[in-house]
Amino acid sequence: MAAVALILGASSLAGQEEGGDPAETEEGAAAANTTQGVFSEEQATRGEDVFWNICAECHFEEDFGGPFIQSWAGASVKDLVDEIVATMPEDNPGGMPMEQYVDVVAYMFKINGMPTGDDELTEENVEAVEIAVEIDP
Repeated sequence: MAAVALILGASSLAGQEEGGDPAETEEGAAAANTTQGVFSEEQATRGEDVFWNICAECHFEEDFGGPFIQSWAGASVKDLVDEIVATMPEDNPGGMPMEQYVDVVAYMFKINGMPTGDDELTEENVEAVEIAVEIDP
């Protein structure tokens, strides 16, 4: 049986501060998280291409598993995207199109066993999606 680690993310905390239910967004809908198929297989494949063409110059897939992704549990996907935009690629931070950054994050989620779905992560919706990590006992 898997346990979900720290589901409270930035959007949930904002709802709490405003007196809202922490499990709901400001609009009243349940907050989405990365265990709910919030990115598509096609998006993860695009992200894989970016990873191997740009990121793999310095990183291995293993760099983004286990402890790395667990350290982001409870944050919004936007928090992770913003960190990557601010620091990568190392020789040109923020130098890629935003879609490529979001696609790479979708690929990170896929290599961590998060399910794909029909929708895609976009620059406009990443703040409303929390990073949830299922940890096997």
